Amino acid sequence: MGIADRYWEPISDAEAGAVAGAGARVIARHRRWLFAVARCRTAAGDVYVKRQPPMGRDIEQLRRQHVLTNHLADRGVPAARAVGLVEAAGLWYELHEPATGEDVYEGADSWDPFASDAHVVSAGRMLARLHAAGADFPDQTPQRQAGFVVQIGAVAAEPVAAVERLAALRPAVAEHLAGRGWEAAVDAAYSEPFARLRPLLAALPERPLHGDWQTNNLFFAGDDVSGIIDFHQADFAPRVLDLAVAVERNCFFWNRISAGDDTAFDLRSAELLVRSYAAETPLQPAERAAFADVLAVCQFEYGISFLDYYWGVERDREKAE
Repeated sequence: MGIADRYWEPISDAEAGAVAGAGARVIARHRRWLFAVARCRTAAGDVYVKRQPPMGRDIEQLRRQHVLTNHLADRGVPAARAVGLVEAAGLWYELHEPATGEDVYEGADSWDPFASDAHVVSAGRMLARLHAAGADFPDQTPQRQAGFVVQIGAVAAEPVAAVERLAALRPAVAEHLAGRGWEAAVDAAYSEPFARLRPLLAALPERPLHGDWQTNNLFFAGDDVSGIIDFHQADFAPRVLDLAVAVERNCFFWNRISAGDDTAFDLRSAELLVRSYAAETPLQPAERAAFADVLAVCQFEYGISFLDYYWGVERDREKAE
């Protein structure tokens, strides 16, 4: 799978006019994993329009992510502000201001590396700033289990029981797993890190999370992060989970790993990312103790979200596998 392998058709000029106002026209199109995006020119200036399916969510979940995005922008985090949300023909259209800076990683796929150590350092520091700015966000509840969630609350249960509970909330997941004999593999992979994390979970500071802190969601001005996009996976959970997801997205190159390259990772960049975060906001002892296991389980609930999407929305067995 690569950038050309995208399910959603590009946004049309007719769609742009319908959701961004009469006379709006598309000036650039982007095809991403889970939605279509277009930069549109309107009488009031440029906006980005992002089309996505509800995927079992309530639209209030998306509105909350917009409120969080603007809350962070109000506090100096360079998040691209949300300026509108339109529901049409069973789909949702988000409108955002353009991010500030250069889209250096426009052509990057998920799990592509940063281009420089300076970008790694800035990304780590900016993630810490985002968590600090979100500390006073009033809605401190995790997303419900619909759409894409970035959480680790599942570790409270045994891994097999956790999958069964999540599948009961996501019919497409239950359908895909039925009769597959997945239980032994899940138990073998997750029982030990779940057990080690369980007593630490309550001690991990929680914050609003970006949820998808990777190269192609960050804009740069020289060496510094100057813009942040795509809060569609924003959640509320231990902040160290967001840091672990950042390491997983940017330092483990899964497209190459899945093709058989077992050396496709960069532990030096992982260390630099974590150290840069900690230079801005020191990690607490519980976070340091938990980090390796959080990294090991960070894809557990998120991976079930992806299975729900690929089988429930795209009906693509190869991607779901």
